[in-house]
Amino acid sequence: MSASWSGLFRKEWILLKWLTIGIVVLNALVILAVPSVITNLTGVSGTLYEHTHIVAGTWFALYTFSGAGILLYSLTKEMNTPDIWLHSPRSMFQLAGAKALLSAFIAIATLFLGGLLAGIMFYILGDWSTDSVWRGALALISILLAISLKSCFLMAVGFFFWSLYQVIRVRMRFFVVPLTVMLFFLALAIWEMLRINDFFDWLRTLIPIKLTNESFYNEQADYLFTGFVRDGIVFSVGSVLFYAVLIYVLLAAGSRLFEKKVRL
Repeated sequence: MSASWSGLFRKEWILLKWLTIGIVVLNALVILAVPSVITNLTGVSGTLYEHTHIVAGTWFALYTFSGAGILLYSLTKEMNTPDIWLHSPRSMFQLAGAKALLSAFIAIATLFLGGLLAGIMFYILGDWSTDSVWRGALALISILLAISLKSCFLMAVGFFFWSLYQVIRVRMRFFVVPLTVMLFFLALAIWEMLRINDFFDWLRTLIPIKLTNESFYNEQADYLFTGFVRDGIVFSVGSVLFYAVLIYVLLAAGSRLFEKKVRL
């Protein structure tokens, strides 16, 4: 890693250090404490094991937005100091890229930390054999990997539309919200056209990666995961290549838009 990238990552870490610590603490509270509160204080039916499954599933599903949230937090923290952007010898793509890479790393690392805590809780509360522990661990890793990939993609989408919003707000302040929303739904319509034409199902057939044949779609506890790891397939080589290109394009386009905002 070059000295310039190391410097950018160090700057970002200083900016995001306390947010990261807060996320780690929140992970521990949600996974370890919330199920006990639900079981013992709210009167909701179900065992502690079942509540841990449901709480962890909901929390991990929400984690798909964590990368976008961390990146936008980092950007907005420096919005009032444009000199950082204007006088830097680095390109806007490098500056935004460093933020995106560290945001993605923090999101994925803290997600797997939450997964580790959830796995420990499942092991303590459940009746597991050695074989079932291994199959359960592979199922959990499958879910975490799929969520990590989706989090990176949503981070790139969030950055692009946030940058687009910033540019439109400068030029057409009154129409910024309806115009941004309209463009977002236009992109959503194109995405839906691809979906209904089975484009994503075709991508899933291009060298699919499947860690386990374990069925972890229990209707009572794990229903939230059906959309993340359908048929046990974490991802395919084709889908990873497609999303990697799309993430790069969105980050590059978002960087260009954000550069226009900074220079206006």
